[in-house]
Amino acid sequence: MGLLSKLTHIYSIIQALKVELTESKTSFDNLKSRVNTPSFPISTPTPSSWQNDPFPFPPQSLPDTADIVIIGSGISGASIAYTLLKKCPTLKIVMLEAREVCSGATGRNGGHIKCSAYLEYASLKARFGTRAKHIIEYQRRHIPLLLGLIEELGIEAEAREVDTLDIFTDSKMWDDARKMVLEIKEDLPDVQDIVIYDGVEGCQEFNVNPAHCYGIIKYRAAALSPYKFITSLYAILLENPNFAISPNTTATQIEYTDIFTVSTTRGPITASHVVHATDGFAATLIPGLKEKIFPVRGHMTSQTGSAFDTSRSWCIHHKRGFDYISQRPGGELMVGGGMIQSPERGIDEFGIWRDDGLCYSIRAYLGGLVETVFETRSKVEQAWTGCMGFTPDLLPFVGRLEESITGRGNGEGAEWISAGFQGEGMVFAWLSGVAVALMIAGDQEVRGEAGIPGGASSGLAAGGIDMLEGTD
Repeated sequence: MGLLSKLTHIYSIIQALKVELTESKTSFDNLKSRVNTPSFPISTPTPSSWQNDPFPFPPQSLPDTADIVIIGSGISGASIAYTLLKKCPTLKIVMLEAREVCSGATGRNGGHIKCSAYLEYASLKARFGTRAKHIIEYQRRHIPLLLGLIEELGIEAEAREVDTLDIFTDSKMWDDARKMVLEIKEDLPDVQDIVIYDGVEGCQEFNVNPAHCYGIIKYRAAALSPYKFITSLYAILLENPNFAISPNTTATQIEYTDIFTVSTTRGPITASHVVHATDGFAATLIPGLKEKIFPVRGHMTSQTGSAFDTSRSWCIHHKRGFDYISQRPGGELMVGGGMIQSPERGIDEFGIWRDDGLCYSIRAYLGGLVETVFETRSKVEQAWTGCMGFTPDLLPFVGRLEESITGRGNGEGAEWISAGFQGEGMVFAWLSGVAVALMIAGDQEVRGEAGIPGGASSGLAAGGIDMLEGTD
């Protein structure tokens, strides 16, 4: 769903939108109103093709109490639950999901595990100096970590390493991209897997239409079925009787006396700790995060057409946006992006809390993308949307929530958050969830195992993410 958007490009889009907003007060007022009106997930979202074969979770009653309540069942919530149960298997953990399990952004994205390190590094270096290296390393760690975890657990999730190819359709962007590659190779000796192809060479090598390509950059990434991965992981975690998932259970309010009480559409549940893993929807239950975390709606399609190479994924970079393509092992093309094609050039997709509709112009654009770039026909079989969580500084919120943010007290327990991944959840969310879980468990030094790196637990978050940065 762009669901793996590149930070640099999103930043560029936002800067361009600032200019447009000065010319359109109505657009600005509408955007401000949307961002300031948090909403719970809609009960009838557009169906994602990942979920066409839903995992049959057995119905469970909602317990009255738990040690920890996790709100949200995407990759971040899964990481938190997995890590806590690995470290403290006797903890009673209940996960609440407003809709079906993994029905949010994780179950709606493009299936990419991709860190476009060279594109992000220059911008991060300008903002954070030497710390930019740690942010890039933090994201890149997710590829071997997630693939290793899936292999260790024996999960069938279409997980595979791929050569990912970035196609540049604008000459200036192409010139800038080549400079970025040289910069990151000089500063980060470990990032040496990037190969540059000029337009003619690259188009011949990868069968790209030369009329729309100035050059191609190749590097290593991965792809998978995010829904299969997360639901299969939950099936394993549910073997522990101390873990329960309650789907179709919206958390509507949180109160604190000497313990947290979470009101839900199925009744209340009390807990010592509450963890918010709802990405763009976090502000619905955390008053202090209003305007500081908000959704951006992304579009995805599944298409049939001529076979691509399942060992590759693609990103097409334009002057003011990007799109992405991969092919599942069964032949289905996953094609997403197109945000800048909306009537208000993307701004009308910001602050959208509903994923039950589509933008006509984006849907039409994605339907013609494959034929335009690769000169091969495809047909849209399914189209859907999903809400990605964004923050003002384009970095996630990870850690303990202070009373000044929640508006609620806390005692021995606390409220926690792992959210705001800017559409880059597959290279941010897992380790963010691990970090939060280890903070809750109180682990200072961690013995490494599948899905959980060893070392100091504080280093997981410090490797790229400030606790609740941007919430002032």
